[in-house]
Amino acid sequence: MVKPFVRCCVVLAALSVIACSRSSGPSTPDASATTAAAPKKPPRPRPTPAAGETPADVKASKIVLTTIKDRDTTSPVMITIPLFDGAATLSGTGSARLVFDLDTIETGIPLRNERVRLVFFETTSVGWDTIEIAVPQIPAPVLAAIKDKRKATVVKLDAKVKLHGKESAVPLVVDVTREGERVIVKSAAPIEVKISELGLTDNLRRLSALCMHDSIDDVVKIDATIELAP
Repeated sequence: MVKPFVRCCVVLAALSVIACSRSSGPSTPDASATTAAAPKKPPRPRPTPAAGETPADVKASKIVLTTIKDRDTTSPVMITIPLFDGAATLSGTGSARLVFDLDTIETGIPLRNERVRLVFFETTSVGWDTIEIAVPQIPAPVLAAIKDKRKATVVKLDAKVKLHGKESAVPLVVDVTREGERVIVKSAAPIEVKISELGLTDNLRRLSALCMHDSIDDVVKIDATIELAP
């Protein structure tokens, strides 16, 4: 009876380590406390779009974050964050707003989901469970091209990203196409953001130590797909 019990313990320990993509190393003393499931939050109601706004299709919209761990460029970690809410004004003085719910991130491994949410993003803190992206102005020639030519490529936009109560300016380069009444916006090239510039270096170190990684890159590449539909 002893050997099956020992084997079971070994398998469970191995699964815990693999979940953070590391095959060996000592366990972290506070790992269970750090990654304990947070209390479930009540459903977040989606705001009603303002007059003149075209709402985003949240089921078809997302951003994908790619980062490199342990200097292994062949197996990057990919984090998908679905869109929670968003809309754009495509006439007059154009603008756009997007909100991503960090409690819904998906890395492909449940334990890693919890660790990224709770240790890196600290989503249990008030107001820290979303990423907000705002484009205060969409240039008139871009809006005209979307309407008349039904596409606009390599569009440069000045965006503001709000995370953990801090706002940062981030340049975006996107391609826009119109299919019927649906407008599809995709990043023309990965958007590069430095974790250090977002003030999350300490959180990154804690996550790296918890998951027993030698390193996690400071640069995160972001690919976005946003669809707007009346």
